[in-house]
Amino acid sequence: MSTNSQNESHSQWEIDPLHSELIFKTKYLLISTLSGYIRDFSVNLVTIGSDFGKVTDLRVKGDLNSLSTGHVPRDEHLKSKDFFDTELHPQIEFDGIFFEKQGMHPPSHLSVYRRDYKLRGKLTIKGISKLVLLEGEFGGMSLGTDDQKRAGFTVRGEISREEFGLTWKGLTTAGKVLVSDEVTIVGNLQLVKKS
Repeated sequence: MSTNSQNESHSQWEIDPLHSELIFKTKYLLISTLSGYIRDFSVNLVTIGSDFGKVTDLRVKGDLNSLSTGHVPRDEHLKSKDFFDTELHPQIEFDGIFFEKQGMHPPSHLSVYRRDYKLRGKLTIKGISKLVLLEGEFGGMSLGTDDQKRAGFTVRGEISREEFGLTWKGLTTAGKVLVSDEVTIVGNLQLVKKS
């Protein structure tokens, strides 16, 4: 992402839901990883400059009633008061505060795991807001089949679910924890330039 001081036009970007996903991962029994998805979410982003310039505004909203882990009883438990309590808190929200370029542009296709950006923002879950740090990889830009300009990102970070009020502690009969406190968030995002 380059900043062009000669071009201060604003660009509005929105998510392409058909080519994007919002994933959460946590350890089950502390021996394997369980993944879930928030199927219905929005991303609105504003940049200044040509192509993908300086980010000035970023907002993400996810509908927790669209949460899916591939197992309906588990999904219903996650939506209950034990976890997200979606009747009172149906959404999660992220408001970006600081977006900093870290690596080279364009990113190298040989460095799949290199982090190109750091993103700080306020994450709100179950009515509790915390500052979090996410790391991002810029996948580049391209025109889609509809001739609209598109930009791709992968964003990831780790949070403590208990810090957001998700404190349920299931135990096995042997006293082993069912679900870890640490949760990894991954967003594979394709953004479409709207204006």
